[in-house]
Amino acid sequence: MFRTIVHTFGPPDEVVVDEAYEPPVPGPGQVRIRMLLASINPSDLVTISGAYRSRTPLPFVPGFEGVGVVESVGAGVPELLVGQRVLPLGSAGAWQDMKVTEERWCFPVPPDFTDQQAAMGYINPLSAWMMVRQYAPVPPAPVAVNAATSAIGQMIIRMLNRVGVRPIALVRRPDSQEQLMGQLGVLAVLCTSEVGLRRRLHELSGGRGLAVAWDAVGGTEGDELARALGPGGTLVHYGLLSGTPLSPRLRDECPEARIVLFRLRDWVHTTERHTLQRALNEVFQLVRDGTAASKVAGFPLSAIRQALECEATSGREGKVLLSMSSDAKITQFEPCSRYTSSSIAVSAECTNS
Repeated sequence: MFRTIVHTFGPPDEVVVDEAYEPPVPGPGQVRIRMLLASINPSDLVTISGAYRSRTPLPFVPGFEGVGVVESVGAGVPELLVGQRVLPLGSAGAWQDMKVTEERWCFPVPPDFTDQQAAMGYINPLSAWMMVRQYAPVPPAPVAVNAATSAIGQMIIRMLNRVGVRPIALVRRPDSQEQLMGQLGVLAVLCTSEVGLRRRLHELSGGRGLAVAWDAVGGTEGDELARALGPGGTLVHYGLLSGTPLSPRLRDECPEARIVLFRLRDWVHTTERHTLQRALNEVFQLVRDGTAASKVAGFPLSAIRQALECEATSGREGKVLLSMSSDAKITQFEPCSRYTSSSIAVSAECTNS
């Protein structure tokens, strides 16, 4: 068997290594899962870098999201589970051939889902759905979404469109502006490198300031979004793509703003299984209808270095998937052009957009 592993925190392309291993036999209440596909998410990368050292014992196998098939079960687990496709949530360990985890954290994959849909059907769709459901204002209140070309940024925009909200999309590269305007229901697309960004946000909000802003970047860009909020506005901070936290002075600078730190993990680990299953059922439907769809680039697990380089490529759209099995099906393929030679061969039936 083959797995990736992290022995020391640091830059992912430097500290993620691969090795052969013998997967353990599942104990009481556990299952052993033959992994098919796994996603590379920002939450994986920040964990590898050491952002959560206090709750991440070394060494560890990365990967919080993926899909696999139950291969064997431990005592107290129904044999009927063997052969079922599941999402093993609640812990890292998806970037390996076999993952052993507790049966209570395994959720069934809908039979109509492709492996690709299942491998991306948890973290981004559920996060976007929860953040829009909880914080979307009544239209036409002005809102903004940064990192708007990212997979989750585009999901948030599409979900906002479903409730009648056309957000201001913020991007880092000027060449993304025309593309987003043509694909999504946005009020405007602004480049964060433009001079006078806060002034433009003020103008587009009709002088009221933003009612809500979704921030996946943090650092100075997240700070600027917070300062662009109107009285009583909300900053939903859910990512740290810049690698820099929000300013600790923001709450003093923006005393009338509400700054929300959204962490999917906190909710998942404190809610009951039936509630989590209902939420997954909701987002699975959004995956089916394309609201929570993503483009993908795929790599075999043995090409983990190339996959991580692709993940870090400026301007990359969609998700990077790792394949552990030739049985895994990727029905759509948008490779990073630099890495097509090492990418996974895929089906020609590209039906999802």
